[in-house]
Formats: sequence, C-alpha cells, structure tokens
Amino acid sequence: MKITDLEIDGFGVWHNLKQTNLSRRVTTFYGANEAGKTTVMQFIRSVMYGMTPSRRKRYLPPLDGGQPGGVLGIAEGELRFRASRIADRGPDDVGRVICTTSDGATGGDRLLREALGFDLFHGPAHN
Repeated sequence: MKITDLEIDGFGVWHNLKQTNLSRRVTTFYGANEAGKTTVMQFIRSVMYGMTPSRRKRYLPPLDGGQPGGVLGIAEGELRFRASRIADRGPDDVGRVICTTSDGATGGDRLLREALGFDLFHGPAHN
C-alpha cells in the first residue's frame, strides 16, 4: 500500500494542508521541533485506524478550524482510492471512513482493510 497524497481539513495544528504526488518510493517529513511532523503521522494513523480517545484528546478539536479529519489518497497495486475520515459526532466518535474509487463509487472500510492487509475475521494477513 502506498499513500499518494494527504489532505488535512483540521487536525492539531494543521488546517487545510494538502500534500499531493507523494513519492512512490520514500517520503520524508522534516522540520524544526514542534513543526507538526508527529501530528501528520498521527493524522495518517487516524484516517487508517480511527480517532482513538488519546488522539482525540491531543489533536482535536483542530487548533485553527476545519472539520476534524481529512483524506488520504491510497494506491494498492492497480487500485486507487481516497479514504476520508471525519470525527465530528461526539467525544467517543472514531470517525466513519468512506472510501471513494477513481470511478466515483463509494463504500465503507472494506477497501482500506484490504489495502492494509487486514482480515476482519482473522486479524492481519500473513504472507
């Protein structure tokens, strides 16, 4: 699985951040202490796995506005889709993920689970 782009609507210090065309090989985020590197990492985890209570406490509500969450562009083999997660339904809301394929079809978390190699009934896939 490759993350091709990210769009943070609101998460911690970030609001309206868009990073597109991320490298297919390696992407490095760098900057001074307290620049928001860990916040970007936690945002990615939140979109993929949900807004845990500890992430909500530390990163939500967003400091500079926006809806709490955003979008990841994902490529898995030939499949391309966007995973969007917004957590705006209360303090226990992990955020519902919506996956949208390049042809505009939308669905729940099935595509994301498959891209992550996660089997709902048996846990992580083992090759």
